[in-house]
Amino acid sequence: MATIAQVALFAGVSTATVSRALNKPDVVDEKTKAKVREAVDALGYRPNQVARGLASRSSRTVGVVINRFDSAYYGQMMQGAEKGLRSVGYKTIAESTCEHADGERAAWNSLLDRQCEAIILHADALSDDELRELYKARRNTVLMNRYHPDFADRCVYLDNIKGGQLAGEYLLSKGHRSIATITGPSSYYEARDRLTGLRQSLANAGIELDPALVEEGNFRDDMGFTCMNRLIDSGKTLSAVFCQSDEMAAGALDACRQRGVRVPEDISVLGFDGLDLAYHLTPKLTTVRQPLREIGEAAGLLAYAVATKSTDHSDIKRIFAAEVVERSSVRDLNDGS
Repeated sequence: MATIAQVALFAGVSTATVSRALNKPDVVDEKTKAKVREAVDALGYRPNQVARGLASRSSRTVGVVINRFDSAYYGQMMQGAEKGLRSVGYKTIAESTCEHADGERAAWNSLLDRQCEAIILHADALSDDELRELYKARRNTVLMNRYHPDFADRCVYLDNIKGGQLAGEYLLSKGHRSIATITGPSSYYEARDRLTGLRQSLANAGIELDPALVEEGNFRDDMGFTCMNRLIDSGKTLSAVFCQSDEMAAGALDACRQRGVRVPEDISVLGFDGLDLAYHLTPKLTTVRQPLREIGEAAGLLAYAVATKSTDHSDIKRIFAAEVVERSSVRDLNDGS
């Protein structure tokens, strides 16, 4: 790989002039810049971004902490964050936590050690108390898809309680009264909030959610499959199942198919997230969509504002709302068919 000294020798200028031509081209005359460009192209020179970052005290990099790399849910938020940061000339570097509190702490610290100017943190395992204490020493952090009252101005998130309410209201509007649910892990705030929202919507209709119709999953298809089988085996009357993720809904549909339960004729299935896979399932999955890419992009722009110490970032959206994407996995019991 060519060095800056070799570029300078090829162009017949000093290394300082090469540096100015690459980093501050407005202070270098056109003839000299042309010589440097020719040398760069001929030698295939690439500036050392790490060294440039150390010299300028700016890495122009934001770290992103997520649970898993093998999930479309996190992939969409990552894509949004990368888009937002790319639009302002910043790069991203990501680490996964393997869904453990220790992993969240380690990834958070690791990215700071790598000179990231800000961190976008998707944390499920760390409690609110732990986040509060850790945040005191890591104030250049943005929480993605989670709310914390102590630093609300650094949070970009979906209103999960309203998302759960929306799911319940939609199923009620279709005439369903015997409603089951497959939740995410009870230790995850979004699983608790969505369950709270569902309960509230049913309570508003004078219905109490039967504890026997609540199964705890893990947001993945394997537990969607297992929990759906448990609901079928329970012998309980149910007309609809609200799955707190599209991945679990996919597993639930597979369980119904294997057990000879027709969807939506026998049991309706409603998902959550709005992943692309929902469209390709059979039947096509009705789901509560959360705008994952938009949430990620807003988190990216807020992280940039934090990194550059911008005092005015009021135009960046913080709270997002879910919406129902209606397809064919939920039967309308009101039509009498």
